This record gives sequence, structure tokens and C-alpha cells, in this order.
Amino acid sequence: MTRAVLCLALVACLLARPAAAQYQVFHGAVVSGGGVASGSHVVHHTIGQPVIGVSIGADNYVKAGFWYCAGISSTVDVAITSIFAELREDAVLLSWSVSAPGSFEGFNVYRSPDTEDAFERINAALLPASGTASYTDETAEPGQSYRYRVGAASGDSEWYSVEVSISLPPKPLALHQNYPNPFNPSTSIAFYLPKRTQVRLGIFDVRGALVRMLLDEVQGVGNHIAHWNGSNGAGVPVASGVYYYRIEADKKIITKKLVIVR
Repeated sequence: MTRAVLCLALVACLLARPAAAQYQVFHGAVVSGGGVASGSHVVHHTIGQPVIGVSIGADNYVKAGFWYCAGISSTVDVAITSIFAELREDAVLLSWSVSAPGSFEGFNVYRSPDTEDAFERINAALLPASGTASYTDETAEPGQSYRYRVGAASGDSEWYSVEVSISLPPKPLALHQNYPNPFNPSTSIAFYLPKRTQVRLGIFDVRGALVRMLLDEVQGVGNHIAHWNGSNGAGVPVASGVYYYRIEADKKIITKKLVIVR
């Protein structure tokens, strides 16, 4: 391979490098015959290639770096080569790829509000390395922006991916259809609150008279479920027929219909 071809290959690698700073290269990992000579995030005179002398950045550079792209897994303990974040209904799905599987014990997922610098781990336990390359964050709140990163753990050490950011669209007050419907003897009513607020959730008959108040209290942001056992405020089972359930929250009112069959 000519020097010109090597230079073109090197430039292509550098331009395409998706996450060069993710690679942790240890000092003196290879001391002869090419490979890593010194430093962190540095590759010198790779095997069989002349020194081309191309450098990038203050502490991420490569000399004769054709094999920097071609054989990176041989010079690192772990490299998270890509990480993506996408919306899946009300959750954030993170997925990532690694170039050196098997050299670590598992993964941790970290999240930070977009306006803050501190990251906090959101997985309860270390995610196993075998077969794991994704994580669903179901605690992300609509209308918020977050930054994520993944850490690959090995013993007392951990290596981090680059950060990815994502913004969740706001979600309005929602009242879902009860389940089951028709029902006997009980049913569940799910609703979503966009913020912490006072909530009134009641059951009404076809004339609009209150049958039973299920909730009248402050509830936090997020998904909630209330249950109705088909009885009125005095605890007496109501007759079969059509009823209405109504939620009042955040200065809004939503009403839906349900049916009880005895």
C-alpha cells in the first residue's frame, strides 16, 4: 500500500471517527513492533506502517493511524463505539454498541437533567454484559430534556460513552378508558397528570348525580390508577347500567362512560 493510499485511508478514518474520545488506551500497552507506544487516547507508529504524522485535538491523536480504525479492539479494554437515544411511547430507549465485548462485567446507565452537569445512575443493578446493549428509561418525564451516558464496568474501573441528549414532548392531562368495560364487580381507571395538582375523580349516574368520589387529593406528576368496586358512597352495590367517570385536574375536566353488568 502506497503512502498516498495510506494517507487517504487515514483521513477517511479520522473524518468518520464517531467517538474517538471513548477509547481508553493504556500507557505502554505495546512497546515494540508498532502499536501503542505511550499516552492516553494516543496511537503511535502502528504495525507495518510508516509515521504519517497526522494529529487531531489536544489529547486525541494518531500517527500512521490506518490501523487505529481497523484494529482498535486490540488496543483498548473497552470501547463503546456508538450510543443512541430514541422515544418509545412515554419512555426513552437507549441502545449502544461495543467493540471489545467480554472485557468488562456489565453496564451502568447515567442520566442528567439537560440544565445540570451531575449524572446519576438510574439502573438499580449492574446490567449484565452478556446479551445487554439497551435500556429503557421509564422514569423520564414528558416535557423534560435529559443527557445520558453509558458506563462499562470492569472491577473497580469504569469507562464512559459520549453523551447523548433527548427532549421529550409535553403530555397533557389524560383520562383512559376503564378496564375491564363492561365490568363486574370492579374496574380500574387510569389517568396521567402533567404536573402535581389537586385531583377529583368521581362516578356519576346518567342524571349527573354523584354516585361515589374515588379521589379528592393532591397527586404527583405521572401515571396513576384508581379502582371502583361498583358501590356507592355508602358502600352499597349500584344497579347494572351506564355510568360516567369524570376527572377534574389542572383546571381541566374530562368525562368518559363505563358500563356495569350484574
